[in-house]
Amino acid sequence: MLSLKRFCTCCFVSESGSRADSHPHEDKIHNQNDITNQNEGQSLQEKKLSSKNIKEHQKLKIIIIDSQELEVGKEYIMTSSGIKGKTQRINDGCIYGGCDPIINDIILSEKEKGVGKRHFMIQYDKKFKNKFAIRDLGEGMGTFIRIESHLHLKSNNIISFGDSHMIVSIDFNEGSKINLKFIDGPKVDQKFTFTINDCPINIGRMADCSIRFDDSSMSRYHCFIGFDNAWYIQDGDGYKPSTNGTWLYGEEFVEISDQMVFKAAETLFKVIYMKIQLDGEA
Repeated sequence: MLSLKRFCTCCFVSESGSRADSHPHEDKIHNQNDITNQNEGQSLQEKKLSSKNIKEHQKLKIIIIDSQELEVGKEYIMTSSGIKGKTQRINDGCIYGGCDPIINDIILSEKEKGVGKRHFMIQYDKKFKNKFAIRDLGEGMGTFIRIESHLHLKSNNIISFGDSHMIVSIDFNEGSKINLKFIDGPKVDQKFTFTINDCPINIGRMADCSIRFDDSSMSRYHCFIGFDNAWYIQDGDGYKPSTNGTWLYGEEFVEISDQMVFKAAETLFKVIYMKIQLDGEA
């Protein structure tokens, strides 16, 4: 597992200055619709398109939305073969991001803190049509995915917020306990244990939070942990999101959803699934 140095704060702002769906973080990518389901309602003539032609129309738009060094608004188009217009590598359905221009498709700046030579990868999963997944490659300060809805927690998940990283351990042998150990930040090496009866487990700056921080980059109620047949975490207070987000470290492949935001080094990206058109262009 990657030894995280610190959670970079380039895109964070001071708070004073200004659901049961899981995020698919499993050993294998799942919950993906077969292409035949996507074709429902299409004309018979459209359905006769070859699977090869359909595959070529699976596209992602990857946009830089915040960065200290890179051009904000720059876009990359990824198809099931790779980055559109790139010819330096074989069409293997994978793209890479990092600071080495020879081995990557998305080039990060060497000036960014915690950047890796080959920092992250996005892969098209050929078993499940129209789905892509992202993972960190173990260099630098990691690749983090912003949690937008309920994320079902697993042991060894690393969750980040503010200047902190905590690792999750779930014990079902003693009535389902969850253990949280901070591996970085102001509470480094501190451990917290909770049971189902402690839910909701609020994390933030307020005095009544189960885990309280004095950190201006965190919201008053930054995130909370609950239990609904499984342990989960949700950003914000249940009504509105936190200012700077709660993040999952992408140690394993995480399925990409529309509008997903992820962070690599000091750059934020948004990923958009482009609508599939059958005339050859999206």
